[in-house]
Parts: sequence; structure tokens; C-alpha cells
Amino acid sequence: MTTANNPNNNLSPWKLGQSGNPSGKPRGTKDLTGYVLETTDGGKELVDVLMSIAKGVMPNVPVQEDSRPRKTGRCGQPTS
Repeated sequence: MTTANNPNNNLSPWKLGQSGNPSGKPRGTKDLTGYVLETTDGGKELVDVLMSIAKGVMPNVPVQEDSRPRKTGRCGQPTS
């Protein structure tokens, strides 16, 4: 790569001791690992579902209401 087209020319390295994320993780951020372990019986249910999908079997997993955005109206009708 030529020096004129090198994207690293615009980057400046951090100073010694400078953090790349000075504010840290925002308050109130949920712990994803803890949530998954808590809601899937320690991850067992999640692993079982993933293994079923890998084997080509569609598992019977209940879907939480309002977990997916839906359009209003019946199929084939335009929404406004």
C-alpha cells in the first residue's frame, strides 16, 4: 500500500497511560452472560436449542410476546 492511500496515516496512537474508553461501561448496562445463565437454566436450555437446530430439528421454544416488531393490519394489506 502506498503511503498516500494508507488508512493508518489518520490514526494517532494513545498516549502512554491513556485509556481508549475513559468513561468506561455506562451505568445500568446489563450483564449479558448473567442474564443468559439466569434465564436458560444455567445455559443448558440454550445449548439444547442450539444443538437441535444444528441437527436440523426445529425446537419448540416459546416466543415472548412483543419480542419481534410487527406491522399492523392483515397480510397483504398496506399499512399507512
